Amino acid sequence: MTFDIKTIFAPSTGVDLVFNMHSPAPTSRSSIIFDANFNDNTITIAQPFVPVSPKTQFTTLHVTTTVPGRQKQIRVGMACQPLRFIDHYPLAGNAVSKALVMQYTPPVVVTNIRSAFRLPLGSRHIVRAKLIFREAEFYTAADFKIRDISFAGMGIMVPKKVKTRPNPLCRLAYNDILPMGLVLVDTRKEDTMGTLPVKAKVKRINTDFSKTHILAGLKVIQISKDSESLLNKFIHDAQIDELKRLSALR
Repeated sequence: MTFDIKTIFAPSTGVDLVFNMHSPAPTSRSSIIFDANFNDNTITIAQPFVPVSPKTQFTTLHVTTTVPGRQKQIRVGMACQPLRFIDHYPLAGNAVSKALVMQYTPPVVVTNIRSAFRLPLGSRHIVRAKLIFREAEFYTAADFKIRDISFAGMGIMVPKKVKTRPNPLCRLAYNDILPMGLVLVDTRKEDTMGTLPVKAKVKRINTDFSKTHILAGLKVIQISKDSESLLNKFIHDAQIDELKRLSALR
């Protein structure tokens, strides 16, 4: 399978910098492409939330993004290295941002990383949801809250009590399968961004997360291609909005 660099890594594309991809514990930092020079094999990206500096240590570094595949979204990427650090990169409207020029090494190849960027949900981008557990229905925000989400899974916070009653979701167990319906919301828009059904499996439970809540990690095990594309667009748009907000504050 061949990939067109100019299409995949064009300006305004959301990307992840993946450090030490083939190690037991790779890490990623989300960003967006400001500009690309395909003659020089360079792209200019916004500094991630956790900035990259000349002192940042890593063995390998890849710039990656997701593209539509035959059955589902696939992640592709290229090896890269920081080339220049820019403190005042000009943006539209006289705004400036910190930026990073990356030298990449073709070709673009399918990548397989053990982690995916998780979008922390805040006051603007939220996910409303319903899940079914032991033939009962539970809803945000009374019964649980989605803390963060990626195309691979999500973290949910479950209050130990709903009003004065114990919350039945506290009986979630490892490998429980949960049918869910997700509603993607940008609170600045009149209409929702979309609704999608998924099935998720409980993969982590922290009953000591706090005195009032448990934290569960869910892995998405069933999602349609269209729903996955919609979820990726939601995460991508939220990343861009947050990077623009941070750029305006710098």
